[in-house]
Amino acid sequence: MRRSVALALVLLLAACGGHARRAVKPTVSTPVRQPANLFVKITAPTHHPKANAKWPVTVTATNGTGQNLHATLTMRILFNGNPVGKVDNGRVYRFFGTWREKPGQEITWPKASRGQPLEFEAIVEAQHKTVKKTYAVTPR
Repeated sequence: MRRSVALALVLLLAACGGHARRAVKPTVSTPVRQPANLFVKITAPTHHPKANAKWPVTVTATNGTGQNLHATLTMRILFNGNPVGKVDNGRVYRFFGTWREKPGQEITWPKASRGQPLEFEAIVEAQHKTVKKTYAVTPR
């Protein structure tokens, strides 16, 4: 008899425990950190460089607060938005903040490009983002 009373008591207590309403705590998710913005700036002395003359160009990569970034750079020449040539045979440069051609190795526009509306394109990758920035050029 004691066993049946004890068993009945256990079953009664087990059944009563399931009716209580508990407040459900919302799960807290931590926001995923997004990479900072990537800003690319192309600086050159003119949009109308002379053919067969050195044309120094500077490419800068910064984040939203203006801090320099580690980046890679590839350069192309576009005509009507289509690639028609590669600068330095498509070489990929690694740089921090600012990139310039070495003195004496600046870009030289060929005579055949005179009067053609071209674009110099810098493809910069930093912090898992890629930015393509163009600079209008019409060699003279």
